[in-house]
Amino acid sequence: MKEVSIHVGKRIRLYRKMKNMTIEVFAGLINKSKATVSKYENGDIAIDIETLFIIAQALNISVNQLIDYDKKVEDGDKRAETGTQSYGKTRLYMYFYDGRRNRIVRNVIDARSTGESGIYHADLYADLEDYSNCYKCKYLYHGTMRRYDTFTNFHFENQNNKMERVFLYAMNSFSPSGKMIGMFSGLSTQPILPVSFKFLISPDMMEENEEMIETLRFSKEDIRVCKKMNMFVVNQHL
Repeated sequence: MKEVSIHVGKRIRLYRKMKNMTIEVFAGLINKSKATVSKYENGDIAIDIETLFIIAQALNISVNQLIDYDKKVEDGDKRAETGTQSYGKTRLYMYFYDGRRNRIVRNVIDARSTGESGIYHADLYADLEDYSNCYKCKYLYHGTMRRYDTFTNFHFENQNNKMERVFLYAMNSFSPSGKMIGMFSGLSTQPILPVSFKFLISPDMMEENEEMIETLRFSKEDIRVCKKMNMFVVNQHL
């Protein structure tokens, strides 16, 4: 299946770039030529299992992170561009507001398959310029998603900075839109400090406008509750 090789190749390129590793350096680590690595990443060569393990070791990841191919996910990527995914499917769109740069930050969460106890393996493609290619994200996180009756939580690890563990708690939606609001906890960059902020998640792409910005900003009520309880609380529903 050619599409499997293409998927694995995209994964290799993504993890390699997240580690700021050139093709030349990576080729040396796995004892292959630059041309061969390029063919791997373009999906032109089917990679044998021994080489897959060598590649995973060089990238400091598990083999499962390379071979997590799911045909439903790949088909869903095409549908996601038109915003026709429904809640409970593969792709979720996440937004938060970066007050340092006065901009909405676009992110995508892809949940691939269900494991034990309703746990989904998931990837967070963070800080996208647009949704045409999630592999051009600024940061990549790998982890899990788990749904409960009232909340959905996510646990991710930054693939470029293993020091960072990210936790997301979203209040499940009871509306047909499936939109959720929640709290993100992790590390900021420039400077590296612990942070928490509000985010929106939707099964469809949302319009990025002033209304969204106001929802994502700290309101006067948020600040009042924060001062009273000495903790950041997200208590609004969509």
